[in-house]
Amino acid sequence: MTDTPEHDPPLSPAQEAAVRRALAEAGGPEPMPDEVAGRLDAVIAGLSAERTGSALPPGGVPENHPEAPAVIPLDPAARRRRTRARVLLGAAAAVAVVAVGVGIANDHGVGADDSAATADQLSEKDPARSAEGAGSADSPNAVQDADPSAPAYGSQGDLGSTSTLESQAGATPRRVPTDEPLRTVRVDRLREDLMALQRVTLPAAAAADYTGTTLAVPPDFLCAEASYGPGQLVGVRYDGKPAVVAFRAPVGSTQEAEVLACGTGDVLRSMTLATQD
Repeated sequence: MTDTPEHDPPLSPAQEAAVRRALAEAGGPEPMPDEVAGRLDAVIAGLSAERTGSALPPGGVPENHPEAPAVIPLDPAARRRRTRARVLLGAAAAVAVVAVGVGIANDHGVGADDSAATADQLSEKDPARSAEGAGSADSPNAVQDADPSAPAYGSQGDLGSTSTLESQAGATPRRVPTDEPLRTVRVDRLREDLMALQRVTLPAAAAADYTGTTLAVPPDFLCAEASYGPGQLVGVRYDGKPAVVAFRAPVGSTQEAEVLACGTGDVLRSMTLATQD
C-alpha cells in the first residue's frame, strides 16, 4: 500500500494563473434549462400527491393494517344497557353522600344526648352540688344572700372604715409645748443624739401612747405641718434646719427612730434603737 498525502500539494504560480484563465473563459452560472425545471416540478408534485393520499389516521395505524383497532357498532339493546348502568352508578353515589350526611347528624345528636344524660346522672349522685350550681347561676350575689348583714365590697361602710384609717394616719400632730430647749441632732453623731433625745423626752414605756400623734416642741418652734404618722414626735434642729424626730411604737426590745423633714414628712435618716425601760 502506498501512503497518500492528506492534502494536495500547493499549486505553483503558473498553475494558479492557468486556473484563473479557465474560470474566466467559462463565465458565470447559467440558468437551468426549462426541460429540467419542468421535470423537477413534476416529480415534486407527484411525491406530494402520494403523501396526501396515504395519510395515517389519528391512531397512527392505517385502517388496512392488521393491528388497526376494530370499530364494533352497538345495537340499540347494548346502548340501553350502557345508559342504564350509568344511571345506576349515579344513583348509588347520591345514596352514599346522603348516608354520610345522616351519619354526621346522628353523631352530633348522640353527643348532645350523652352530655345531657351525664349531667342528669351527676345531679342524681350529688344533689348538693347540683343545688349549689343552680344557686350560683340564679343569684349573682350569692355571698351577699348568705349573709345580708355583711356590707358589700366597696360599700359606704367599707369606704367609711378606710377613710377613718387614712384620717388617723394622716392627722395633723397635736402640739404639746415643752420648756425644754430645742435640741440639735448631728449627722455624724446621729445614734448618740437620738438615744439622748429618747431618754430625755419620752415617757416610760408602760405609760407611752403611740396610737396618736403628739409633737413636743418649744413654743417658738416653727415647722410646716405634714403627715408624720402615729408616734411620739419631738421637734429638733437637724443639719441646720428644723426637723421632726418620730419615735415609733416599740417592737419587742427595739424602737424605730426617724428624722423627718418639715412640711413633707420625708424620711431623712432612720435608725433602730433599744427601748427604754
